[in-house]
This record gives sequence, structure tokens and C-alpha cells, in this order.
Amino acid sequence: MKCKLCKSANLSTIYTASDIPVFQNKVYETLIKAENAMTGNVKLAMCLNCGFVFNEDFDNKVMNYDDQYQNEQAHSTYFQKYLEELICLLTEKKFHEKKIIEIGCGKGFFLEMLREKGFDVVGFEPAYSGDKPYVIKDYYSDKYSYLDADLIILRHTLEHIQEPLQFLHTISNSAKTDAKIFIEVPSFEWIVNQKAFWDIFHEHCNYFTVKSIANLFQNSEQGLLFNDQYMYLIADLKDLRKQIMPSEISSPDFEISKMIDLYEFYREFIRNHPGIMVWGAGAKGVTFVNLTDPKREYITNLVDISPAKQGRYIARAGHRIISPAQLAEARAGEILVMNENYYHEIGNQVKETRIKLYTLGEI
Repeated sequence: MKCKLCKSANLSTIYTASDIPVFQNKVYETLIKAENAMTGNVKLAMCLNCGFVFNEDFDNKVMNYDDQYQNEQAHSTYFQKYLEELICLLTEKKFHEKKIIEIGCGKGFFLEMLREKGFDVVGFEPAYSGDKPYVIKDYYSDKYSYLDADLIILRHTLEHIQEPLQFLHTISNSAKTDAKIFIEVPSFEWIVNQKAFWDIFHEHCNYFTVKSIANLFQNSEQGLLFNDQYMYLIADLKDLRKQIMPSEISSPDFEISKMIDLYEFYREFIRNHPGIMVWGAGAKGVTFVNLTDPKREYITNLVDISPAKQGRYIARAGHRIISPAQLAEARAGEILVMNENYYHEIGNQVKETRIKLYTLGEI
């Protein structure tokens, strides 16, 4: 196995997990379908040449995105506010005056927000289920070079691409010569600092640090977003490197033994709090529940505000997803909030109850 970016064979395994759902964001109509969801392994390798981190066991052939895939976060007012801040950033960079393409626009929520703000933007999403004429149900390629975009947006797309440099060159070869790119991905530094094993999935084949993503371009601007959980990069596509250069890196404090210690700590917490629920049936919650309560012995339900998830079951472990309105009926007493960014929003929804909320950082 060689690094997906620089092709170096100087790799170090830094984390492993086995038999986890291939898709954390797929939900299922029946318990049987959920329990039979496909699983895979994670074997994170860090390149000691360029610092890139990737899943050696990622299997692109099984990645089938269909109607069961639900990853829309925009039902949250907190997340909507975050998207507004992101639009402000793009406006500050004068991109509201440019022609824009968003590759991997998903359900189109962010794209619609941009258009409402007057941005000239077209989306690409092969699995798009809507009917808007400005969303093209296809993969972006040179046949769409006539769109002549000034900016390409990749939000939470590059971490799903097995050959990220090759993918970026496909975009660069198809775009106008002076086009820029805006990339947003999860921050691996944040995952390392939090020892967040619940933020490592089979679905994400790539994990970037500020250094490793900057190494893709000769010049770029980087910054942190969403309370440091995400990071962004803005660069000229003409500055995309043909060959990734070595960089000074230090191995992160992400050894398997320390991850196992934290994993066992949370498993013990769950065992000591039978009947607890988990708020958030997204990738974090599904991963955490599958690793800490795989046989549905202690966690009763997951709670989520997305109507598309409610009444369904999470992959493999098979816990049921309920709505906040069902908490009283489900006799919720304790809830573990998977993403502390939403803690206050969730607290406002349950403030009239006696439910005790926990965050991962406070237990």
C-alpha cells in the first residue's frame, strides 16, 4: 500500500476499527434491514512523508449513495446559523460577484441559501432527488467547462474521494484558467485532540490536517470553522501541485492504546446508565452507539430532529430513531449529546422536562 497523495510507502498505522457500518448516514425502515447493513473496517494509515491520513481498508466498490442516505443537518437552527456565517465568509472574499459551481451539493440546501443571497451558483449531485434546473444530476467533468465558473465549491466531498489529488486535477483541467476553489473538510487535528473515535468512519476514506491539505497547493489560505471541527482552504486551481512534496510532520498522539482507553471509558459509562438515549443519529452518533452498545443492551433510542430519520433504525446496531416530541412517551431521563455544538439548542428543546443532558467532554 502506498500513500494516495505522494505515493510513498513510508506509512504508519495509527487507528483501527472492525465491523462498523459502511454507511453511518443510511437509515432503515425495519430492524432486520438495519441489522443486516453492510459493514467494513477502518485501518487509518498516516504517510510519514507528506502527513496525509487515509483508510487502507476503504472499499469504493460498495459505496452506493441512495435514498436511504440522510446526512442533511440543516434542520438545526444552529447549523443554519453556521451556514449563514459561511456565506458571509464567501461574501467577504467577493465570491458573490462570481459564477460558482458546487460539486456534491447533496440535497441542495446550502446551494439554495446561496441563490437566495444572490449568488450565481449551479450544483452537481448525481443522487439529487429534487427538480431544480440549476442542479445537474451528474458528475462534474470537462463536458461542463462551458459553465465557465470562477469558483468551485467542495463542501464535505473531498474526504469521500479515494484519489483526492487526481480528482482535483480533473476539476482543474475542466475549469477556467483563473478559477479558484473552496474546500471544506473535517479537521483531523480536532479529531486527534478530542480523541474522537466516533468521528472516524469507513465512509470517510481521507482525513486532512491543515498541513496536509495546504500541501496540495503551492499557495493557499486556510482557516477553521464550526468551533474548529471543520477547516477550509481557498486557492487558485492553477496552483494545484502535480506532485505532493514532503512536509515536516510529527506523529499525532493518536495511538490505538489511548483510543481503546477512551473507548472503554465510554462503554463503562453507557453500562452504568441503562436507559440513556443519544441525541444525534448522524455519523457521530451512529458510530458511537455501534462501538459502545452494539447489542442494544443499554441505549434505548437515538433522538434526531430530521423527519427523514425519525421512525427508522440505524445501521447494524439497530437502535430506533425518535423525534424530540416522543421523548415523554419514551420516558427519557438521560441524554448524551453527540455534538456539543448543539448542546444549547437541544437544552432549549428539553428545558421543560427533567431530562439530564451530558456532553462527551463532561462525563
